[in-house]
Amino acid sequence: MEQSGEEAEADGFVGKLTRRTRSGGRLWSAEIKGRAVFESMKPDARVCDVARRYGVKAQQLTRWRRLARAGRLALVTDDAADFVSIELSDPVASGKSEGPVEITIGKVSVRLDADVSAVRIAEIVTAIERGA
Repeated sequence: MEQSGEEAEADGFVGKLTRRTRSGGRLWSAEIKGRAVFESMKPDARVCDVARRYGVKAQQLTRWRRLARAGRLALVTDDAADFVSIELSDPVASGKSEGPVEITIGKVSVRLDADVSAVRIAEIVTAIERGA
């Protein structure tokens, strides 16, 4: 890894790091730690490969991963992964059903008025499934 001032570069990684005055160890920003952890958690990634790319030991990256799992380190995701293509359709009319709602699970049938909320229907279905 080459160093010029505070800039560091290692096999595809470019970032800033700071040296401690006494021990000479590197202090990594939370952003760089989060990016390294995010990369290491991808399905095809190996911790040792990501650690090598960032110029740290695998044990250090593993420690950062533990911090992230504990909620003490935020992950930095790829920009492309933050967006998902969606299509919006016309809103469905929110008119009420004219007839009763009938739920049949196994040998149990329940008829409900059309104005029963979806939450209540879900609670009833759950109760029937537990008792069945």
